Amino acid sequence: MKVFESLISLSADDVRALPRESRLVDWSGNPLPLPIGWCLALDPDTVWFLCSLPGGGRSSSSSGEFVEGLWEEDVAELFIKSPDGVYQELNIAPSGAWWSMTLDAYRIRRPSPRRPEVRYTSVSVLPGAWDVVVGFARTTMEVPVTSDSLLHVSGMWYREQPIYLSSSAPHELAPDYHHPGCFEAVEILEYPW
Repeated sequence: MKVFESLISLSADDVRALPRESRLVDWSGNPLPLPIGWCLALDPDTVWFLCSLPGGGRSSSSSGEFVEGLWEEDVAELFIKSPDGVYQELNIAPSGAWWSMTLDAYRIRRPSPRRPEVRYTSVSVLPGAWDVVVGFARTTMEVPVTSDSLLHVSGMWYREQPIYLSSSAPHELAPDYHHPGCFEAVEILEYPW
């Protein structure tokens, strides 16, 4: 998975202008009306995550609120895994609410995780689609994004039935965003090029 790294500070507009990766199918391989798209970028102070998804209509939380269970409504998710298997999950809702958890191993929550500092959040909700740009302070992340990291981008879109969105889904398995097969190696790209 591509990660853009800049030696100078980036703005949300800079991040929005970066190329995005995308998937046109859901976890089961069914075509989506709009792709899930994403971009990750690092500057000296911030981990930037941009994600665009179908949906955006189901979100009952308040902007800026720290809320567990965001995955029970429309949500964008980023997973960052270190080489030792520790990983951090970050969730952002169409409302701008967010959540983070550090896991010491597969689905084993850290007893006292540290919350990252949210430096920037912008959400845009349109009919049938939404996107988010969020920036987390690099020094407050429990699991940093490095060239040795593994990443997974995912999301939920609720219609009559939930639609599972994933950057890399092992289709032969039931949806499980924590599954080791979902995580992809990082490719660091210098910005600007």
